[in-house]
Amino acid sequence: MSNEVSLSLSPSQDELWKTFHARVNEMIVTKAGRNFFPKLEYIVTGLDPQKLYAIMIQIKPVDEFRYRFTNEWIQSAKPDPQAEIKKAYHPDGVRSGKEWMEKPVCFEKVKITHYVSTDAWIITLLSMHKYVPVITIYETLSSNPFVATSSNQVVISTSIPHTEFIAVTAYQNPYVADLKIKYNSYAKAYRKENQENNRKRRTPSTADYSADESNSNSPQPPKSSRASSSSPPALNSFPSFPFTINPFLFPFPNFTQTTPPTLIPPLTFPFQLFPFLNPHSVSLPSGSVEEQPEIPEEEIDIMH
Repeated sequence: MSNEVSLSLSPSQDELWKTFHARVNEMIVTKAGRNFFPKLEYIVTGLDPQKLYAIMIQIKPVDEFRYRFTNEWIQSAKPDPQAEIKKAYHPDGVRSGKEWMEKPVCFEKVKITHYVSTDAWIITLLSMHKYVPVITIYETLSSNPFVATSSNQVVISTSIPHTEFIAVTAYQNPYVADLKIKYNSYAKAYRKENQENNRKRRTPSTADYSADESNSNSPQPPKSSRASSSSPPALNSFPSFPFTINPFLFPFPNFTQTTPPTLIPPLTFPFQLFPFLNPHSVSLPSGSVEEQPEIPEEEIDIMH
């Protein structure tokens, strides 16, 4: 039965893996875990359509060496102690052979890290070590692939040579980094960071904001210059007085000596609706006050 079952990469992913393998592929490992690119997408053929199967993936070391990059990858020392190889079953669980063969089998949930993780989908690897994904297909009678029973038989366990990679915390080979940026649609953030680093390496100029950004829709940063900044508006000076004020002798200056401003004429009303509002238009009623006759000085009797 095992001779009839075959496992291969999907055509689109197979071509990408071969392209990266020619440059010695690298995979970034992070604390939170990083997905694989190219993807681990397989085509399975030769299974019995009526039987039940579970598919598992493991990331195994290729050799017992640690690597370093000096324009090329070379073996540098003995490897560090490896953690226990984790088994990650496909999330579809147990399916019939017909269901597994109907569409590609993709392990898109699997991530790799250089920290110890208890997550079932995050596999711990050592940086600067070479690994290869290994796919194992089990024939089982149980609906739970996590239960190991004597009825579980290994149908096939194989790896594809050009899916080998070296785990790194940062890309070492610039050609591999360029390939990741070119083919991975999720590498836009790294692409922008790379362009930013290239701009910083160039000599800055007052009229240079990079031709790469000329076609972008993002707003350009404003150009500011200390020399071209506008000065604050001039304030009106206080009016000068034609005399000197001594604050100790005259706490309040005599403003009557200054030129008086133009006086606003008093408000007058054309009618006598509110005569008390217009003092100039108020007239005393006739006969209300009697005029007293003047008494000559000689007629005043001071004795009485």
